[in-house]
Amino acid sequence: MIRRWPYVALTAVVAVAVAIWAIPELDQRAFFGYVPTNATPTMLPSLSLDTRVLPDSAKVMLLAAGVTLLVQVYSTAYMGKDRRYRSYALLIVLFLVAMIAVVATDNLFVLLIGWEVMGVCSYLLIGHWWEQPQSRAGAMKALVVTRFGDLGLLVAIVVIGQTYGTYSITGAWVGAADQGQQHGTAIGLLVLLAVVGKSAQVPLQTWLPDAMPGPTPITALIHAATMVAAGVYVFARLLPLYGNDTTVMTALAVVSGVTMLLAALFALVQHDLKRALAWSTVSQLAYMFAAIAAGAADVGISHLVSHGAYKALLFLGCGVVMHAVGTSALSAMGGLRTTLPATFWTMTIGFAALAGIIPTVGFFTKDRVLESIHVATHGETPLPGGVAWALLVVAYVTVFVTAAYAMRLWMLTFLGLPSKQHVEPPSMTWPLVALGVACLALSIGEPLDLDTAALSTLVALAGIAFAWWRQDADLPGPVQRPLAAELGLDHPITRLIPAGTIGVARVADAADREGIDVYPRGGAVLAGLVSSAVRALQTGRVQVYASVIAVGAFVVVLVGVIAR
Repeated sequence: MIRRWPYVALTAVVAVAVAIWAIPELDQRAFFGYVPTNATPTMLPSLSLDTRVLPDSAKVMLLAAGVTLLVQVYSTAYMGKDRRYRSYALLIVLFLVAMIAVVATDNLFVLLIGWEVMGVCSYLLIGHWWEQPQSRAGAMKALVVTRFGDLGLLVAIVVIGQTYGTYSITGAWVGAADQGQQHGTAIGLLVLLAVVGKSAQVPLQTWLPDAMPGPTPITALIHAATMVAAGVYVFARLLPLYGNDTTVMTALAVVSGVTMLLAALFALVQHDLKRALAWSTVSQLAYMFAAIAAGAADVGISHLVSHGAYKALLFLGCGVVMHAVGTSALSAMGGLRTTLPATFWTMTIGFAALAGIIPTVGFFTKDRVLESIHVATHGETPLPGGVAWALLVVAYVTVFVTAAYAMRLWMLTFLGLPSKQHVEPPSMTWPLVALGVACLALSIGEPLDLDTAALSTLVALAGIAFAWWRQDADLPGPVQRPLAAELGLDHPITRLIPAGTIGVARVADAADREGIDVYPRGGAVLAGLVSSAVRALQTGRVQVYASVIAVGAFVVVLVGVIAR
């Protein structure tokens, strides 16, 4: 156990360095390194260490560093005697560094590298317990689905470079400001494809819940501070290149509206705490995208930071519960309020923040999202008024469903008859306390619209009352069954797409074996023949060697004479 703390110390050093770097930028708009003030034409990709840290960037960096440090502390107890702890801990540090690269860089290709490194780290960490088939399957699904979306980011970067003559984010901003948002629809839709995959939005949403077999601290890290949060941040970071495009904003609004409600409904019917929280993440990410679609990117980032605090708390709390009862199944829980008191109180704060109950930070940032969508209904943003109204209605319905499933999960986990006594390791509970305090402290200074707050509170209280009335009963069968099956949305990814592409894969395999592989195989055969001929000459008889040398010398002399 003692040997694990050096990894915590390493993470702490990175976190402190990030804090020293980021905190001064929370209240000012400053630059680090060389940042071009205009677009410099170039036709070739370039890599540079230019960085630009703005207030929103600083917030996301501090969130990532803080949650990563708490996850490392938590893991010293949670991972027990895991024999691969060293690689696990170092991958977490690499994950953090990649996230910082994505958030801080001013170079599009450095952003892409950090983006891809996070994907590889998530694959390795989700599949940390690779002996389990579920872990292998979840890791591979996450890798394949997110890689498909990543093609959008790669193509978008190429289009940006060819359009504005630079691969600097700042340079592209300047180009868009001077020349207008050229090819905004194409760039925006390509970036949208990338973030839909990374942030698990419809129709690429199924990989995130299926990543639950990975270690719970990693689940907290991915869901709260890295990976999925990167999708929201990148879309907001590149917004000046397509933010005025009605097609892109409408597409984003449709994706976020469908995702937030569907994922909330899926969370409502889950019988596994960890999977329910995963669907909750998908839904809350859609809230952030909804704010961006409404023209309030800063509000979306604020909800990202808020969500990072309370979702990390809930997942790490789920890990304590699993450590105590041995499973994440809700049927094995109940009555834990007396046997896990620290977990009970901190997770109560987390569930309240998820449901949007005052005075938690989730209440304030959720209301700011709702208010930003309401403002968009006035028709003063690229989002059409009718779309904005539909998105606002869906958002309020999602508030009801979110409060209902948060209350249901809280009741099934902690209420009921007292269970047997359990142990709460200090290194697992102190991170919960820190995050619980953050869920309350982050609300300080948050603005509040009274009309929106009153309406959203009434809707949330109605959802809580609904969950209390239903207790642990399932929804009516015609509703429960399709929702429990998640509407079969995973079927195209797991069944239809593989079945449809297996023929293409076989043709490609045959072409590889019978076409491309002919050349290396032929080269190997030729090398074998040459070596056999050379070996035949190696008789070990000096007389033969002398004869060959003599004949060779004679041939050389003869050729020289003839040539003259």
